[in-house]
Amino acid sequence: MKRLRKRARGLAKMASHQLDGVVELTLPYVALGDLRRRWRQKETLLHSALLRKVDKFKRIKIPKDKPLHISGSDGGLLVYGVALNDKELVDSLYESIQKAPTPKHYKFKGKKRSDYQSWHWTGWAKYSLDPFMSKEYLDAQEEADKFFEDNEEVFHRMSAILGQCAPGVFKQFQTYPLPDGVRRLCGAWLGCAINKGGNNPNQTNKHRDASEAQYGYSGLVSCGNYRRGGLVLWELEMVLETEPGDVVIFPDAIITHSNEPAKGTRSSVVCFTQENVYSYWNRKYNMRLRRKERKKQKISRVNGGKVAKVN
Repeated sequence: MKRLRKRARGLAKMASHQLDGVVELTLPYVALGDLRRRWRQKETLLHSALLRKVDKFKRIKIPKDKPLHISGSDGGLLVYGVALNDKELVDSLYESIQKAPTPKHYKFKGKKRSDYQSWHWTGWAKYSLDPFMSKEYLDAQEEADKFFEDNEEVFHRMSAILGQCAPGVFKQFQTYPLPDGVRRLCGAWLGCAINKGGNNPNQTNKHRDASEAQYGYSGLVSCGNYRRGGLVLWELEMVLETEPGDVVIFPDAIITHSNEPAKGTRSSVVCFTQENVYSYWNRKYNMRLRRKERKKQKISRVNGGKVAKVN
């Protein structure tokens, strides 16, 4: 905990020094708090009017020399993008993904999310009260451990970026213990989805990662040799034009996202921690769950009571 607090302070200090160099955008038509209030741990359909507007979505690039910080109308962080600017590191990540065992086609409740070939090497609690290591990780543990060892620096840098833009989440992800045999594989995050490519490496269908932490942030980094293939953020009415080595921190549990077709070969890694792991920490260590506090606050308002403000 002392090391964690020290690192969090160091990252916060670094972030404060970079304030003048950050490209800041505010979206007046969407609020982080509103997206969180509408969160459900299941897929929800987008409004047809939004689907018709996709060709008019604003297109934004992540600058190569400074971070991109996008906020909602309530000041909540929606997107934070940074270019790693380290071709050797990013190329090494791509090579590691290609050397990994051929993954299966990922399905959720019988529905194929995309034609990507994907692994989920992580600790999670999708079907259990207690976290456990995913079967996909255990089935390829030797190769998976080598992947994480070879790319430790990538996850260290991504975790540092999370610590700068969302220090509270950075600390929450690492504060509480895990059961024996479960470990964090991606720095601050428990693990990751590795999108290798394959039959159609260029497009991921519209989805929310609804099982991931409602009040958390996931980290995405893409790699390969490609052009285009923007990240579509539907509720934000935006297309983020990412390039190899761009890191995107965003709440993928509450923002519907997909990828445009790309030209070339594109792979990606998405680091995450699940909502059910938060529930485990709440039961075992009394971790504060903001979603429960929001629910109590709403009930109190309906009943005419008063509660302390939840930031």
